[in-house]
Amino acid sequence: MNGYTPSVIASTANNESFYQQRANTIHSTNGAKSAQQNFRWIDGRRHHNNEDAVYVLPNDIDEMDRLHLQHYVIRHAFNGNTRAKFDGKIHKDVLDVGCGPGTWILEMSTEHTETNFTGIDISAVWPTEIRPRNCRFQVVNAIQGLPFEDNTFDFVYQRFMILAYPAKDWPFIVQELVRVTKPGGIIELTEMPVATSSNGPELTKILDVLERGCISKGLDPKVARKLDILLQEAGIKDVKTSHTSIEIGAWGKKVGQLMRENMAGLWSSLKGWLKELTGMTDAQYDSMIKRIFVEYEDYQCYVNCYCAWGVKPHPTEHLSTSPVASTTLSSQTDPSIIGGIQGISARQPVVM
Repeated sequence: MNGYTPSVIASTANNESFYQQRANTIHSTNGAKSAQQNFRWIDGRRHHNNEDAVYVLPNDIDEMDRLHLQHYVIRHAFNGNTRAKFDGKIHKDVLDVGCGPGTWILEMSTEHTETNFTGIDISAVWPTEIRPRNCRFQVVNAIQGLPFEDNTFDFVYQRFMILAYPAKDWPFIVQELVRVTKPGGIIELTEMPVATSSNGPELTKILDVLERGCISKGLDPKVARKLDILLQEAGIKDVKTSHTSIEIGAWGKKVGQLMRENMAGLWSSLKGWLKELTGMTDAQYDSMIKRIFVEYEDYQCYVNCYCAWGVKPHPTEHLSTSPVASTTLSSQTDPSIIGGIQGISARQPVVM
C-alpha cells in the first residue's frame, strides 16, 4: 500500500526548511487550551473542532501530505493548474477557496508574481513564513459567507469541497463565489465523486457505506457531476466542463501508482469514520483495505475528475442560454507537468 515516494513532491520547494516549517505550523497551537478548542482527535487523527463544519477528513500533517500528492496528480490529469485560461496580465486578484496546505496557491503565486493571491480555509495549515510575497492566507469558514467585498477577485478557484459542504449549502456557496468575483471574472470548480469506477466487490460494498454515510451527514456525494448546473443557476455565463479519468494502481503506470498512494492516504484518513459506520475493528479494516488494493489492480479501477468554469456577466448582460461546452481528457498529457513522469497509460474517460 505504501507504493514509492514520489519525487514530484520535491518540486514545490527544494529545501527541507519548507517542510519543517510547514510541519511546525500544522502542529503548533497557542497552548493546550487553544489546542483543545480548535481541534479534536478521532482514532488518533486530528480534526476540526467546529460545530458548523461537516468535514470528515483530518487536518493533520499526514492528511496535508496526501493533499500535496493529490495536487500533482490532478495538475497532471488536467494538464496544468487551471482548466480555464489564466492570464496574469488580466487576473490580478485571485481567491483560492478551501486552499488546505496551499499547494495550488503557492505554485500559482510563484509563477504569476504580479498577481495577488488569497487562500482561505477553515484551518490554518499553510506555511506562515516561507511563501511568496504576493500570497496571503486567511482562516475562513465559507459556509458562513466570504469576508470580502462584492466584485473583489478576477479569478476564483475552488476544488475538492465535496466532503466539506452540506448539499443544501452548495447554491449559497456558489452564489458567494459569484458575489466576490468581478464582472468578467472567472470561477472554476473541480471535484471528484466519492465513488470510483470499475470496482471490485469489496470496494463496491465499502463505497456504498461511504456514500450512505455522506448522505447521513447531509453531504452530496455526487455533486461533482452538477458543477456546471450550479454555476449556471448562479448566473454564470459561457460555462464549460471537462472531465478526465485517473487510473488507480500500478496498472496505470506512474500516475496510477501516484493515485494509488493518494488512495492509501485517503483510506487512512477515513479510517476512524468508517470504523464508526461499520463497527469494524482495526484489524478488520486493515484487512479490507488490503483486499481493496488487490481489486484496484485486478479490476483496473479508476476515478473520474470533473471541472466546470465560466464567466461572471457584466450587469448589462443576461444569463447565457447556450449549451454547456464539454471536453474530455485522458490522463495521457505532457509528462513534464509533474517533473518528468513518462510512459503514462491512459484510460478513455467514462461519463458518469
